[in-house]
Order: sequence, then C-alpha cells, then structure tokens
Amino acid sequence: METASHEPRPPLSEAKRALLERYLRQELPHTSINTLNEPAPSPAAPTSCANSRVPIVRLQGGGSKRPFFYLHVHWQGGALYCFTLARELGSDQPFYLLEPYRFEDLPAPPTIEAMAADYIQSLRSVQPEGPYLLGSFCGASVIAYEMAQQLRAQGQAVDLLVFFEPMAGPIELSRLAGRLIRRIGRRFRIGPDRQLNWFLRIRYVLRKLRRTEDEFTTGCDRMMRRWREEHPGRFSILPAAAALRLDWLAVFAWPVSGYVPRPYPGRLTYLLATDNPDRRNLWWGKPKATPNVEIHMIPGDNVTCRTAHVQDLAEQLRMCVSRAQTTPAASQAT
Repeated sequence: METASHEPRPPLSEAKRALLERYLRQELPHTSINTLNEPAPSPAAPTSCANSRVPIVRLQGGGSKRPFFYLHVHWQGGALYCFTLARELGSDQPFYLLEPYRFEDLPAPPTIEAMAADYIQSLRSVQPEGPYLLGSFCGASVIAYEMAQQLRAQGQAVDLLVFFEPMAGPIELSRLAGRLIRRIGRRFRIGPDRQLNWFLRIRYVLRKLRRTEDEFTTGCDRMMRRWREEHPGRFSILPAAAALRLDWLAVFAWPVSGYVPRPYPGRLTYLLATDNPDRRNLWWGKPKATPNVEIHMIPGDNVTCRTAHVQDLAEQLRMCVSRAQTTPAASQAT
C-alpha cells in the first residue's frame, strides 16, 4: 500500500504556539483551535473533514515523514509535555494531537466503536491512507486500540501502536456496574441518559470510598464545587447529574464499561513506568512480552514519567517511531 504524500508545512509561529499552549491548558475554548490549524492547499488534500467531536491539533507540521498521531485524556489541560515529545522526534516528524472526545449536548456518550470511527475520520482528514503511526496515553489507549482494529479491517496498515502508561483503573468493578445498569435499563425501559446518570453516581460513591486522589479527581472536584456555587439549592448528599457529567473521565468510563475488545492481530508496544504496580490488568488483559508485543520501561510513575522524566519518555518514543518509519510492521492489514 502506498503512503500518502505530505506537503511540508511551516512550523508554528511564536504567537500561534502561545495560543496553542493556552488551549492545551484549557484556557481557551475548543472552537479557538480552528485558528491554529489553518490548512494549506495541497495536491494531496484530505478526502474528508475532521469530525467535530474530535478536534485535531497540529503540534508540529514540518517534514515529509508520515505523521505521528497521539491520543490523550488531558481534558482539564496538561498535554504541554507533548511539545517536548514533538521536539525530540525531530523537526522533520509531523506530530498531531487527537483531543479528548467532545461529549457536550449528548444525552449519553456513543460506544467505543463509534467513538473510534469518529477519531478515524479526524485522523484521515490529515492522512487519508496508511500506514499509520498511533500513540496514546493512559485511558485513551482503549480508543487507539479500537482505531487500529478498524483501520486494519478497512485494509489500512498500522505500523506503530504504542501505549504510554495505559491504565484501566478498577475495570472489573466498572464492567460489573455497567452490566447491571444496562440490564436494569433494558428490563424497565430506562433511557441511556438515565442509565449514565446512575453509573456516574455509583462511580462517584466508589471513588470517595476508595479515597482516590490524582490530578483528574482534584480538578473534577473543583469544578463540581463551582457548579454547586453557581446552582444553589437544597442540600443533596450526591452531586446533581449535571455536575457529575462535568467529569469527562467518568462519562468516558460508561462506554468503556460496555466495550469488549477483540484480540489484536498486529504489533503492540508498551511504555510502562517503573514506579507503577506491575499487576496491570488492561481492557484486553495483562501485557506480556511476546514476539508481537514489545514492553519498554521508563522511569517514574503515571505523572512523573511525563514531567520529571519526560526526556526519557521522549527518547524511547523517538526510537519506536524511527523503527516504524523504516521497518513496516511484521503483520500487515488483512
């Protein structure tokens, strides 16, 4: 299969880089990203437009190599480390961010399969044909996994599928809650929106009982407190459904709880932090080194691997991308 050609694009100006940094910190609305991605006319123009639910951000556009596409879950900001990753890959390596899915105005999120199809639409607005280079961080890995499955089913090759610190959280408990709520919903004809609200309440209570605290939960609690201040009313033990829906990861966990991954026939690469538990149970099982699975360890934990040790992460990614650019995946699309 031929690789689509890519016209070299000029690097971001200082003004646009400053705007992009503000966008990645969530200091600008997502609609402002249109001013940062002004497409240049090209004889290899994309055959479709990016999906409005999945904004795509050009972090580094120079170079003629195949683009690297990166999915993340930093819905409250925090993706600034991607500048370091892009720089270390070299100015001739295009680097694109596929932003967290936009759930706004939806009664309930779509399935992981439907979300992956929307991500692919945005992906192919930049690179219409494969082979593709995909990377993802933490929970976004489940979407990248399904994207790779669908791309291969469409006859497209995926030469790199690399997961940075993939973490599924309490996946079995989440699946159990999801199955129970869906079964009750079917039995009593409860709509998807109300099923989601019940799932969010259960997840919130479990999070508080487990006393989970990280960058995502801290920011989410802050947003819920602000929502309560803006919507004063009677006392309630649990936050209102509208407040719970502010938690992007919790909403995302609902379709994840119903996702049944198929075995992936291609090559997988894991970049795992040394300070995190090794008893990882991902959506498709525990990662184990095999002829088709590469595992590389990087210093730090889920946070410090992309902050204090971001250079180590970038170097490992550079080697993975470099190999994929020169050596096609052993198992091609079928």
